[in-house]
Amino acid sequence: MADWNGSTINENEGDSEQSKREELISRIIEEKGGPTFDDMVRLLEDEDENVRDIATEVLYRLGDKIRDRLEQLVKSKVKNGKKNDTVLLYLIDLVGDIGSQNAVKDLIRAISLYDFEEAQLVIYEALAKLGAGEQFYPLLRYMLLEGEERFMFGGQVAMVMSYLNIPEIVHDFVDAIDSGDFKEEDLEIIKKALSNVINTKPSYKEVLISLVGEENFYGYVQ
Repeated sequence: MADWNGSTINENEGDSEQSKREELISRIIEEKGGPTFDDMVRLLEDEDENVRDIATEVLYRLGDKIRDRLEQLVKSKVKNGKKNDTVLLYLIDLVGDIGSQNAVKDLIRAISLYDFEEAQLVIYEALAKLGAGEQFYPLLRYMLLEGEERFMFGGQVAMVMSYLNIPEIVHDFVDAIDSGDFKEEDLEIIKKALSNVINTKPSYKEVLISLVGEENFYGYVQ
């Protein structure tokens, strides 16, 4: 097997068909497995977004096999204190996706390392997935409904909030949809976020119906 470096992935990724991508990811996992962790982390620095996406997917699918190493790497990078580290942001996203509860404190510390809100929202989302995002609810609500951020990040904020176990977010999503501040793609994302909330927490459906009426229910979900 060839070494898994950026050029190898670029050659394979040249074929944009999903089946080719899946074949490549499967081959990496089957032939290298857990030991490919360091290789994939290095590829998170590649200039090609396709390479970074494949490396991220490989790490995600390795899951429990790389959990401890992932948590230790996140801890080390946060302790290092490098500002606006893109690789750390990819790793934090992975931590949330694979459910690494041990990393919660490190993720909270990482927030101060990023100067731009889009990156901070990635961290808030990871924390929300880990059940540790409720403390940021007032800030997220402000960003969705009041702050100037809503015009740039409204959809992203809504998706972060959809992982919070707080019934009030249903009211917030209704307010956002009714506000007229969001159009087209952002509006659809907010409706999708509300749909996700209802699908994962069925009791919230009654909250939505109580707010908008059963006859208007499908106007608020995607």
